[in-house]
Amino acid sequence: MSALIRTEPGSLVLRASAGVSGRVHTRTILGCAVMLLLTGAVTVLALMLGSVRYSPAEVLQALFSDAPGTAELFVVQWRLPRAVAAVVFGAALGAAGAIFQSLTRNPLGSPDIIGFTAGASAGGVAVVALVGSGYAVVAGGALLGGFVVAVLVMLLSRGGGAGGFRLIIVGLGLSAMLASLESWFILTADLDIAQVAAVWGVGSLNGIGFEHSGPALVLSLLALAGSGLLGRRLGLLDLGDDLSAGLGVPPSGTRVAGVAAGVVLVALVTAATGPIAFVALAAPHVGRWIARSAGASLGPAALAGALILASADLLAQHAVPGHSLPVGVVTVAVGGLYLITLLIRENRKGTL
Repeated sequence: MSALIRTEPGSLVLRASAGVSGRVHTRTILGCAVMLLLTGAVTVLALMLGSVRYSPAEVLQALFSDAPGTAELFVVQWRLPRAVAAVVFGAALGAAGAIFQSLTRNPLGSPDIIGFTAGASAGGVAVVALVGSGYAVVAGGALLGGFVVAVLVMLLSRGGGAGGFRLIIVGLGLSAMLASLESWFILTADLDIAQVAAVWGVGSLNGIGFEHSGPALVLSLLALAGSGLLGRRLGLLDLGDDLSAGLGVPPSGTRVAGVAAGVVLVALVTAATGPIAFVALAAPHVGRWIARSAGASLGPAALAGALILASADLLAQHAVPGHSLPVGVVTVAVGGLYLITLLIRENRKGTL
């Protein structure tokens, strides 16, 4: 089946002979291209910088051909896994944030704010403290914790509307309770396990390698691809439940599928890195601003998330000479300021 591409002012219309069609705004394409180029530049810079520095040409040589000396060791074996993880995990968090903001129709509807990240984190810490630190086991605990909190948030916020302020309050309350639960697990665990759980609980890409992050990267990419199938349904849900149902998209089923996809994305990343806050909150806003797209589009949000986390990790590695900070420290510091700004702006608009 061949596809025809027809241009209209400010957009591209894709039509296939099978009757499938879609519209893509050219400004969205340009915005996504800019974010993709910026992410590539940040990634190359991350491969260049470190205790031993390399030129762009040496980095490319190490990636695509035999590199002299220790370039292959530093660039490919040590730096590349971390750079790839920052891009993939950032994209997953950005897509998760777009899903939840679309479902709640609230700019604060992020898994960080409404408690899903805290649930995944608490589940992961509980597993680390009680069972062990293997990725499969931690991922299972993070998934279970995320889904339990999702059910609790939805039940406790009933009557306040999916995008109501009650949802935010319930999420913040559960997050505080889960933070206390994490602290209890860490304080009562053996010293070695407590240290592992404490470091994991900050959110870090330090020391990550393909042998450690490989399953998480593959599963995150698969989850991203699956979440992309929800893009059209979420866009129709933004138009209202009645219109969405009239167009053949059941609102309840879409919400369940969206919550499941978002929790899976957050849990997969959290199990590999620990909880990395505020990327899922900021990425959809940045994606909309750069791509000039209406609504929390998954594609722009994922690209923005990749750019944000890759940039934050680059800053975490080189902001303090001689020390590599956990990326979660950087995202919390910058994201906290962004959250305050967002609260002030939304309060002035009267949306809170």
